[in-house]
Amino acid sequence: MNTRAERRAQQQREQSEEFDNLTREIADPAAEDSDDGRPPKRPLLSSFRFWIPISILLILIAAVVISALAGKHVYDRAMAAKTSLERAVPLAAQAADAVAAGENAAAKETVAEISALTADAKKQTDDDIWKSLEWVPVAGPNLYAVRTAASVTDDLVRDALSPATDLSLAALKPVDGAIDLSGIAGMSDIVSQASAAVTKAAAQLDTIQQDELIPQVSGALEKLTGSVDELEPMLKPAAEILGVLPAALGAENSRNYLVLIQNNAESRGTGGNPAALVMINVDQGRISIDQQASSGDFDNGRRSPVTELNPETAALYGDKIGRYMQDSTLSPDFTETAGIMRAWWAEEFGTPIDAVVSFDPVALGYLLEATGPVAVPNETVESGGYTGQVLKKPLTLTHKNAVSFLLSKIYSEYPVPERQDAVFATSAKAVFNGLTSGSAEPKALLTALTRATDEGRLMYQPATESEAKLVGESRLSGKLPSTNATSTMVGAYVNDITEGKLDYYMQLDLAATSTQCTAPDAPVFGVTATLTNTLTPDQAAGLARYVAPARFFAKGDVATNLVLYGPVGAKTVSVTVDGQPAKATLKSHLGRPAALVRIENTPGQKHTVAATFEGASGEYGPLEMRHTPMVRSTPVELEAAGCGG
Repeated sequence: MNTRAERRAQQQREQSEEFDNLTREIADPAAEDSDDGRPPKRPLLSSFRFWIPISILLILIAAVVISALAGKHVYDRAMAAKTSLERAVPLAAQAADAVAAGENAAAKETVAEISALTADAKKQTDDDIWKSLEWVPVAGPNLYAVRTAASVTDDLVRDALSPATDLSLAALKPVDGAIDLSGIAGMSDIVSQASAAVTKAAAQLDTIQQDELIPQVSGALEKLTGSVDELEPMLKPAAEILGVLPAALGAENSRNYLVLIQNNAESRGTGGNPAALVMINVDQGRISIDQQASSGDFDNGRRSPVTELNPETAALYGDKIGRYMQDSTLSPDFTETAGIMRAWWAEEFGTPIDAVVSFDPVALGYLLEATGPVAVPNETVESGGYTGQVLKKPLTLTHKNAVSFLLSKIYSEYPVPERQDAVFATSAKAVFNGLTSGSAEPKALLTALTRATDEGRLMYQPATESEAKLVGESRLSGKLPSTNATSTMVGAYVNDITEGKLDYYMQLDLAATSTQCTAPDAPVFGVTATLTNTLTPDQAAGLARYVAPARFFAKGDVATNLVLYGPVGAKTVSVTVDGQPAKATLKSHLGRPAALVRIENTPGQKHTVAATFEGASGEYGPLEMRHTPMVRSTPVELEAAGCGG
């Protein structure tokens, strides 16, 4: 079916042809008989080709008269609708804030006010005289747009905002170690209803011919359309996630989640050495830690990989990724890590694992901002060969000290590796207990988890195909995008080969450039990574042996396999270190070119590695840089000339 714009254009073409024909007939009145063999023409006044344009002209004249008579009527209604909607806008923000804060009673009162205002705006524009003028050129499309916008706004308030006042983020909040599954189901119903309302609103707004609107109307409409366009892609996946969440929380069957706690002080592609492991069981919403383990519990250094490896992965990173549990996180793709860790766990313990989660101490610090400080219990434990009390002195973890203690001070205060593992595991358990106790405010908790996900510190390899479909290739999945369509991702991944915990002191700075918008047929991409060893020689000399064992490198020196990735389908053109051509291992991995460069940084030294990649002609989304989540914040500079923004 043709769009409104296409139908209107066709009518205009037909009218133009009729007027052209009319002009020709008036200029050359034909005789009854034609000398060119065509049928004789009827008298002009009896020709329908005359009456069509004349009728249109008469109707337009009538419309002008009606507009003159009804102009004040329409104007008054438009101003009344405008006033109501303007009063509703700030109230909508208040209502949303109240819902987020859990103040549902206040939200309901505010939404009642909004509902009255939007209903009035809809009533003012849903008028027979108003509608009768919607076909008039220039004014008509604008009147239709205003009426549609008022109707859409009222529908959204009724079908989305009003039900949202029954939402309670507290339903996501564990209480005494359990989450209320019925509360999750209620949230799912509300969000699904809101999602359907927003989808309907988007369809209604699509009927408006925006190219025919005056600036005053188009400007206001853009705000409404922008809000709907922003909400639609958020609400649909939210509804889907809430739909599968009960099953993920053990509503149907008990589930086991293997949680890797990656140690960023010893960097690996997806974060760090996964030396601490926790198996969490979830059954009917009740969450508990069933088992803990450390890297020493596994058969490291085995002759063959624990599971079959991707040949490209083995070619780039070596088969040690499957022979040493500590190296299972070398690849930047968490899907590979999860598969390898499942195999390690199955071989050693045999406990069935449904899904795999990754977290790091920096993200634990984010959680502590939400939960508040947690006291680490001084328990007597048996862990990896160590038996005894965990702590030498009382320990309270906060968002300010968690990273420095867990990734640095622990090694000087607890020099025995097995006891370090015990302290690490007990600390993780304490944070977990604080999280499941219900002490964290839901909004603060969601903020912490979102930040961790955006930084690649929280990753999830799903248990079912339906969950995997929802997670897709999002940051939560830990997958590298398989195409350049949505984003043109390049990457820089840090793998420590020092055999220590010196990445606590390493600073990573990144930059990426692209000519995808200025040379789309043969775009060139540049990736630059600067690694700086922030230690001073004096600091290096005083480091604990476990932090800087100096077995293969001088004490305080940091050796790194730095891997730079180009976009999907590109090829490596050049690699330099500090501006000079460098020896690099060039391989294809995950559909991308990868360049591995080994560098060593003495205390205070920095090196800059740069790679240039050439892409093929094709579709390229916005330039994006991903990287190993480090202990220290990683500044990223992006430059895509000609792409705007």
